[in-house]
Amino acid sequence: MKESKLKSFMQVWVKKHRQRALPHSIILAVLLAIPFFAHGKIDEVEPPSNTRPDNVDYRVSMVGDMMLGRHVQEAADRSGESIGRVFDYVTPYFQESDYSTGNFESPIIDAENPEIESQMEDYELHNKNIHLYSNKGAEQAIVDAGFNSVNMANNHAMDYGNLSLTETLKHMETVDLDLLGIGEVLDSGEARGDVENPEHLEDVKDAGEIKYFDINENYKAAILGFTDVYVSGYSAGDYVGGVLTNDGLNVLQDRIREAKEQADIVIVHSHWGEEYQVGSSREQENLAWLMTDIGADIIIGHHSHVLEPVSIVETANNKSLVMNSLGNFVFDQGWSRTKESTLAQLDFLDDGSVDLSFVPMQISDTRPRETSGILKPYRDYRIYRTLRKEIDRDLWRVEDGRLKIDVEKAGVLDYGGSAS
Repeated sequence: MKESKLKSFMQVWVKKHRQRALPHSIILAVLLAIPFFAHGKIDEVEPPSNTRPDNVDYRVSMVGDMMLGRHVQEAADRSGESIGRVFDYVTPYFQESDYSTGNFESPIIDAENPEIESQMEDYELHNKNIHLYSNKGAEQAIVDAGFNSVNMANNHAMDYGNLSLTETLKHMETVDLDLLGIGEVLDSGEARGDVENPEHLEDVKDAGEIKYFDINENYKAAILGFTDVYVSGYSAGDYVGGVLTNDGLNVLQDRIREAKEQADIVIVHSHWGEEYQVGSSREQENLAWLMTDIGADIIIGHHSHVLEPVSIVETANNKSLVMNSLGNFVFDQGWSRTKESTLAQLDFLDDGSVDLSFVPMQISDTRPRETSGILKPYRDYRIYRTLRKEIDRDLWRVEDGRLKIDVEKAGVLDYGGSAS
């Protein structure tokens, strides 16, 4: 009897749910489709226009890690486009800026040249597991996008040893682009007393070279770069080429002091921290404090491949704004946090004030673009929440689709306003 009742119950239950199966399936399909439609919306975004408000006298744009090789190159090959496609949705931001800079995380090697390609395995450093390079032509893509400088002091610039250095410098010399943190020597001054003709060192690319640019006729900026992440064979020295690393920390300190004597604002690219870390490390905090104390005003952090909080660092001698990591900008990593990105823009306004704003970005098919689509509010919230985590509430606001930090109120920079 019990078995009969149970059988009848099951028959009724199956009949009811069979009737509901179609609508339930439709609802489920809609829910599952939302991420795909949202992704499609991202792909349909057009490049922006008029990215610069009229009240901006001078704009410095800054981004994190860029790598135009490996799967980024493969994506360009599949599309039948040049590698410059990666900047299709963001070029207006840089072209409408006065100065643009980022971290370029690979050497440039003409691997299509059989003679060069045959040497790569021999030059590949064996004390690291991942070796990156971008093909010849990447340098032109960077310039065409609107960059003025790139930091090369990072943990991939020398992946192919001296071949990385010679190839990168050779190809970069063909374009109008300042290289930061890489060179044929690290001129500490000691080597000048050991050569018969020290003047010839002036024609050699110095890994610790400082670059300068004018905000206006009364206000000058200096920029340089170094890496705290490297392996043996990376460090430049008095008689050897490479990148500016922590081995040259005394030189780095001297250069920051020199920059501070010559410029009103000192910007330092810092390749540091741990990959995929949630927040800054103790080593980062110590380095940020040291660089701030001797004169750094704006620190552009990268290496972790994910966004990290912005922080204000204050010492007895100075106060700085530290972007611990701007995350990836052009890269081929596939999980969500490595595809959350931002474009930082330091704006000197016509009323004499200074804002640092962050444009929320998402990497899709290796290409960065401003967030959009049905998931834009959620994506923006995630990006803003990370960036503002360590900033006092009265220093930030969300305005015009950007997270903005009031640099003047934060006490960073001594800017006298427009010269006009």
